[in-house]
Amino acid sequence: MPGVVDVVPCEGGWCVRVHATGEVLHFAGGGEAERRARKLAADAAEPVEVRIHDRGGRLVGRWVAQGAAA
Repeated sequence: MPGVVDVVPCEGGWCVRVHATGEVLHFAGGGEAERRARKLAADAAEPVEVRIHDRGGRLVGRWVAQGAAA
């Protein structure tokens, strides 16, 4: 099962939530948050599913990055 990273709206902007570690990163803009999520997924040693949510909380995009070691 791949790791999961969510990009979600949060107070004051957008958050990247890394499920494996519980880490939450805060960003002012959604594009910035999505770029960071993609980078985290690409640099991971295992496959990572990135899920993008809109301001209403709806899932609007997802993909699986195979990770650097794949």
